[in-house]
Parts: sequence; structure tokens; C-alpha cells
Amino acid sequence: MPKIVDHDERRRQIVELVWRLIAEEGIQAVTTRRIAEVSGTSNGALRYYFPSKEAALTAAFEYVVDATNRRADRADAHRHGLGGLRTLCLEIMPLDEERRAEARLVINFWQQALNSPEKAALHAEIQQRWRAEMTARLDEAEAEGEVVAGAAGAATVDALASFLLGLQIEAVLAPGYATPERQLAQLEEFLARLRLRPSAG
Repeated sequence: MPKIVDHDERRRQIVELVWRLIAEEGIQAVTTRRIAEVSGTSNGALRYYFPSKEAALTAAFEYVVDATNRRADRADAHRHGLGGLRTLCLEIMPLDEERRAEARLVINFWQQALNSPEKAALHAEIQQRWRAEMTARLDEAEAEGEVVAGAAGAATVDALASFLLGLQIEAVLAPGYATPERQLAQLEEFLARLRLRPSAG
């Protein structure tokens, strides 16, 4: 009998290989031929899943974003308030080799997005999702007196989103500087500035 292929599972396997290749070898080194080679797939069969290298890159970018969200859900599926915000940040931050590899892929995706309105729009959409969660967590924190009044404003969310993007760049380009310890210290300093300090007496 012919082998039954689970196409969704096969696509997921290829996407995992693509993101590893991009992270380890860079976008310029990754071709459809190289993807087919490491995945054990013919060029013709590969086109069934991804008609171009750009399509594979986009799928890999979406995969690492989903991986980030899955990690955050495993850490705390019911994220709430300032603690929930911290959990999300920790999973976005490139604190280990897995997340640094994800950051390398993300930076390669940004390079492609410079000349692709579609990829730029995808990046903006994902950032907006994370910003919406950050806003929700800060709203909860403010309502429950965890943070100073006004901390849930757009400026705080913008600053936090920019901070996290910057850490991804630094962890790839200056890993000796952006160590996990320094990243964590920066996050704790950021959150400390938001916390409501108990009044004296």
C-alpha cells in the first residue's frame, strides 16, 4: 500500500529545518535546493509546501513566533498583571541558545521585510498582538494597584516593545554584552520603575 503522508506534519518538519538553517547559516546560504537536501525532499515535492524560499522564510518566522507564544503558555497559561507581563517578556528575550537562534532568524526576516510590504505587514501584525497583550497585562496591574497610575499607557508599551526588539539585535550582534544576566537586570529595572511603591508610614 502507498505510504500515507501527513502533509501538515511534514510541512511543520520542513519549517523547523528551515528556521534552523537560516539561524545557523544565514538567509543567503539557504536555497530551495539546500532546504530539499536537508529535509530529504525533492525540489518538486518541496514546491508543494513552499513555492519559493521567501515563502519558506515567512513560514519559519511565523513558526518561531508561535514557539514563543507556546513557551509563554507553558510557563503560565493564565498570565495576569505584572507577573504575566514578565512571563511574556522572558519568552521573547534571547536568554538561551534556542532563543538566540530565533533572534537570528527574526533579524534575517527583517532584512527581507525591508523590501517586502507583505513581510513588513506580517511583522507589524505580530508586534501588535504582543503589544495588545502587554497593554492588557498593564491594565490589570494598574487596576489592582501593582503599578503607578498611568503606567498602562501606550508610551510604556512602546518602550517595552522597543526594548525587547533591541535585545534581540544585541544578543545576535554583541552576545558578550547582552548576556542573560544583563538582559534580566534590564528587564527587572524596567519593571521596577513601573511598580507602585508603598507609601511611607
